[in-house]
Amino acid sequence: MSLRLQLVLLFTAVLAATLLVASALGLRIAQRSVEEEIRKRTAELASATTLAMKHAGNDDDQISEELAATVRTHRGILRAEVARQAALGIDADFTAARIEAGGIVFTRWRGPATRLAGEVIDDPDSGRALRLVAPFNDARGAKARLVLLASLAEAEHLVAAERKALLQVAMGASVFLVVAFWILLGRILIRRVSALQLTMRAVEGGLLDVHAPGPREGGDELAYLARGFNRMLAQIRGFNAELTKKIEEATAELTKKNRDLEELNELLVAARRDLTSQERLAALGQLAGTIAHELGNPLNALSGHLQLLARRPDLAEPARSQVAVLQGEVTRMTQIIRRFLDQTRGFTPAAETVELAPLVDEALDLTLGMEARQRIQIAREVDGVAVRTDPGLVRHLLTNLVANAVDAMPNGGRLEVQARSEGRDVVLRVSDTGTGMAPDVKRHIFEAFYTTKPDGKGTGLGLAICKEIARALRGRIDVESEPGKGSAFTVRFPEADAHAA
Repeated sequence: MSLRLQLVLLFTAVLAATLLVASALGLRIAQRSVEEEIRKRTAELASATTLAMKHAGNDDDQISEELAATVRTHRGILRAEVARQAALGIDADFTAARIEAGGIVFTRWRGPATRLAGEVIDDPDSGRALRLVAPFNDARGAKARLVLLASLAEAEHLVAAERKALLQVAMGASVFLVVAFWILLGRILIRRVSALQLTMRAVEGGLLDVHAPGPREGGDELAYLARGFNRMLAQIRGFNAELTKKIEEATAELTKKNRDLEELNELLVAARRDLTSQERLAALGQLAGTIAHELGNPLNALSGHLQLLARRPDLAEPARSQVAVLQGEVTRMTQIIRRFLDQTRGFTPAAETVELAPLVDEALDLTLGMEARQRIQIAREVDGVAVRTDPGLVRHLLTNLVANAVDAMPNGGRLEVQARSEGRDVVLRVSDTGTGMAPDVKRHIFEAFYTTKPDGKGTGLGLAICKEIARALRGRIDVESEPGKGSAFTVRFPEADAHAA
């Protein structure tokens, strides 16, 4: 049941009770007023009648005529009775003549009448009536009394008419007041309560930017309630804004910490890889040194004997040709061992002022043969400035990167080599349009002995050595690659100080 209906029902009940009590009291007062008026008229009539009977003397006929005239001429008088004292003395018998509309009725009763008295009785013939007793002395001085019985039907009829009229007025007024109360209640209370309820539902749905309607100052209890609700919403919005700000700050801090942790993890993984690669390179360097020592001495002895044999004048020409072939192979084996040692031992830069263009050209000449130059398009972009760095390490770095790019383009493609100076930094970039690398391959590409080439085509040391060279030059090497689109290696390192040897 709605609040509006409850208030209207309560108002109707209170109104009905009020009208009922007021009507009952009004009818009661009206009835008493009419009865009092009848009593007053009856008393006046009794006084006039007793005065007339005093003048009538002892003539019973005349007394009867007076009584009969009283009954006939006065509306509402049901009957009149008179009694006179038959003999002197107290408690004497009284002879009474009762005059009704049909004649005179004589009665007898005992006891004198000493004062005017009236009472309401229920007459078996006429219903409620006023019985008035008026004592008087007749013409001879004897005590007598007059009894008038006046009907109260007039009062009852008047009360009934007033009750009916009052009921009609009360019903009409009640309907009017209830309808008016319903309308006013809707305008004054229910509409504002409904607006506040809609605002509360909006807030319940998550909308905190709403505002409960109402005056900003003054007003009734609902206005105070709306302002209190708006203040509460403002506080909630402030709390939410502060909470959102704190959450954003905490989220930003957590995100930063997560990024830092990811970077630390990446650095840790890279450090582990570098450590493993360095350990492998160190072990390989020790092994290479041992192999070079064990193989170098026999090769040196073999080379010496071959030189002595080639100097003999009696050596036949076919044998001399075979000795020359053997000397070439021994020289090639010695170069292989020396190059292997260079790749596995540590790098100590020896800085000097050099131009980048000759280093790029030497790397391209050492790596690209005639067959490779026919299937690969070469583009070079080199600054003509001089920089201070280790030319041998730069040449070695470029040679490995170009060789790696050539191997990635077995069916041809485009090779770009860039070398420039940016402030105090030297930037080398080697890119190709070859097969590219998947993300999982790119993560391990700088690890020692990691290779995707077939057996016998690579050792997995080239890019690992490039990383070591970049580190020795106090720089770094980065790779960008996408499967099917090629790869690009960028090396950035600072120039060596002017006093560096």
